[in-house]
Formats: sequence, structure tokens, C-alpha cells
Amino acid sequence: MMGTRDTSPIPQWAVQCWATETDIFVALPMTQGGIPYIAKFPKSEGGLAQALAVLCARRPEVPKPSASAPANYTHPPRQPQVRRSKAEEKLRAETTEAQRETARKLIAKMGLK
Repeated sequence: MMGTRDTSPIPQWAVQCWATETDIFVALPMTQGGIPYIAKFPKSEGGLAQALAVLCARRPEVPKPSASAPANYTHPPRQPQVRRSKAEEKLRAETTEAQRETARKLIAKMGLK
């Protein structure tokens, strides 16, 4: 069975944090969804320690496999994090991996790499 590709490197259970000139805020998602609870801490060493304690106390909510959403422990062979340029997409569409490997060897032989 094939799973779905994760489109974001940020897990669903991640907590958002931000700081202003005077405060640190932590947005804790609610278990049943809806508007998150926003905790406010002073922007100081003690406030940062309190915010970190809240972050560390929150356990990851890892979804359990079910019949409708089975676990997928396999990884696709290549998931580029950066989008390819149009030139690279065209190159990959018009050439095979063997042709590209031959070109790499030729460039190395010529000392251009």
C-alpha cells in the first residue's frame, strides 16, 4: 500500500511560538480543534524557561494507523526540498539517467568538474 506524501516538514502536532518586544507567546492547539489556547510569558530568561517547559510537556500526537489510513514506513526514492528549475525539468524530461551519467563522466574526464 502506498501512503500519501507529506507536503510539509512541520508535524501536525507542532506548537507555534513567537516573541514581541516584551513577551513570548505559545499557541497550544486544542485537542478537539478550534481556536488554540495562547499562553503569554515575560520576555526574560525565566519566561523563556517557562515557555520551554510548556513546549517540552506537550507530547507529540502521533496518529495511529487505521484501516482507512494505514501506516506508511517507506520513503519515496527522492523528495526534493527545492523546486527544480524549468531547465532542469526539461533536461530530465528529454534525457535518461544513463545519458546524464555518460555526460557526467565526460565532463569529469575533461577536467571541468
